[in-house]
Amino acid sequence: MSDQAPSLADEAPVVAGGEPVVDAGEPGGSDLDAVAAELTAEVARGRSAGTYPASLIARLETPFHPDEGAEPPEASVRVESARPLHSTRPVVGGVTVFCKRVVRRLLSWYVAPIAQDQTRFNLAILREVRDLEERVARIEGSKAAAGPEPDTEAPQQGGS
Repeated sequence: MSDQAPSLADEAPVVAGGEPVVDAGEPGGSDLDAVAAELTAEVARGRSAGTYPASLIARLETPFHPDEGAEPPEASVRVESARPLHSTRPVVGGVTVFCKRVVRRLLSWYVAPIAQDQTRFNLAILREVRDLEERVARIEGSKAAAGPEPDTEAPQQGGS
């Protein structure tokens, strides 16, 4: 018999309910589909019990459009190495702006090339994205013009 206590590495982590956590990658691990089904059932129970406010449910059921109201990407492609400086402080504002301008001029040799490189990169990426958009539109247009694809799963009628 050994007098040594078991190490912490030998013990499985335990959640608040007292059940050990089992890694899904290990044999005997939890099935992801079962976990997803359990979560879906729990949310359905919460909805039917009125746990969630109606405003949250309404927001969740509205379609998500990330580009809605956003400016086009062309507006933010160019990266400026300097932005306008101003201060609202009446006494020290002028001195603060002057000091920032001096620091900006001292660092411009370092910052300006980085901003130019980033602008060139942004323009190249934007061109590629626009090219991809055109290709997708052409492909979708040609598929729409060709009509629906034939169903390859359907049994063929005929003599053989």
